[in-house]
Amino acid sequence: MWYALMLTMLLGCSVSQAPKIEAITGLSMGTSYTVKWVQRVDQQSQISSDIARGVAIELERIEASMSTYMDASDLSGFNGASAGQWHSVPAEMATLVAQSLELSEQTNGAFDITVGPIVNLWGFGPDPMPVNSPSQAALDALRPLIGYQSLKVQIQPPVMLKSTDSTIDLSAIAKGYGVDAVARWLDSKGLNDYLVEVGGELRAKGFKPDGMPWRIAIETPSIDAKQIYQVINVSNIAVATSGNYRNYYELDGVRYAHTLDPHTLRPVTHNLASVTVMDASAARADALATALMVMGSEKGIIWATMHQVPAYFIMKQLDGFAAQSTANFTDYLEN
Repeated sequence: MWYALMLTMLLGCSVSQAPKIEAITGLSMGTSYTVKWVQRVDQQSQISSDIARGVAIELERIEASMSTYMDASDLSGFNGASAGQWHSVPAEMATLVAQSLELSEQTNGAFDITVGPIVNLWGFGPDPMPVNSPSQAALDALRPLIGYQSLKVQIQPPVMLKSTDSTIDLSAIAKGYGVDAVARWLDSKGLNDYLVEVGGELRAKGFKPDGMPWRIAIETPSIDAKQIYQVINVSNIAVATSGNYRNYYELDGVRYAHTLDPHTLRPVTHNLASVTVMDASAARADALATALMVMGSEKGIIWATMHQVPAYFIMKQLDGFAAQSTANFTDYLEN
């Protein structure tokens, strides 16, 4: 989700003595990122500039491969390729697309990376915002291009095939994948306690210097000033949030949010304002948050409960908001 709900990291007061929290920030993948880690006495060789360089390289590499905004990206190359033929792709992309198709099967198409044409039509991709909302005829014309069943992928060798002239949009999973990639890189450098955040999707490992879990604030899903709705305590897990309250536009008095339903080809209109998901993988959490946002609160809560997915739903009401979580999410809630 390029426009996932922002999660504010609450770290508490740092102390001047070791170990201490170090941090870097930057811009990549169309958003901002922050990496915080605990610098311990036995890890003084880890210099912030080296970490910053390594993190930037990882994210730039993924963006250059999977961006729909870069004409030279591997993804743009596949989107512009002919249908009905196998095309060579990077192994990393083949693996991520295979994971995406598996998630599409599991969510009955609520998560679908072939939504590229309608993302562009509605003005939430590289194309500008439309002057008028798309007509039913325009949507019907794109319907043959939407559907994850049109994609096939092989891991060895890494190749992909599309049976229609569809275009893939990985924005609902690529940021989470970027978080995972940075986490793997930090692991390779021997860092055991860190918090990686890319555009609101994050992954926590270990603990803060005081031995406590990382504290994360879930925002109130409001277009007004940022406010904390709920604080969660996390360690050794990824967190992703999807919401419709920031990335939207209005046409003729109607608000259109960026979460698009692959079944109706239209922006969702239910009362679910945001959903937060936890998983071992930030990529999977990213995709599942989008899928549950498409389903809405009623179906989403049933699906998450059935599949034992830790999830936290915030619903719009006439007098504000109400929240409901799956049973396996409650242990993370701060009282």
